Amino acid sequence: MHESQETTILADWTSTTEAHWQDQKPWVKPSVLDEILGWELKPEGLCQGSLCIPVPDAASLMTDDGLDLLAAAEKLNRPTLVDSENQWVVIGSPAEERENALVGRQVPNVTLRDLDGASRELTEWSGTRRLLVAFSSW
Repeated sequence: MHESQETTILADWTSTTEAHWQDQKPWVKPSVLDEILGWELKPEGLCQGSLCIPVPDAASLMTDDGLDLLAAAEKLNRPTLVDSENQWVVIGSPAEERENALVGRQVPNVTLRDLDGASRELTEWSGTRRLLVAFSSW
């Protein structure tokens, strides 16, 4: 078993969980998959409510260190980006959702803070052209 490290995961929301890192891959407790992605690993596969995606090789997602988070995301057709040095994992939206956004030219509603610190949602400017400028200090 490898040492557990606090890991930040950006998916549909941001969460922090303990993960074991092996070969630059995060392994998490199976119980946190629902918190991270809204899916559970069950004998019938990856499930969200009554919807299940069969995973014939479900045992390959598990080791003594936990659940292979990247493999689970791949089974859900969600792209991932990993920064193992800083223990960050970014899990993108499902392919179908990304395709629908492109075809329908719809941006998902997000809430961000403006320069004054007030929360703003993109839907506040629905029907108007908008430009989102984002930057990072690193």
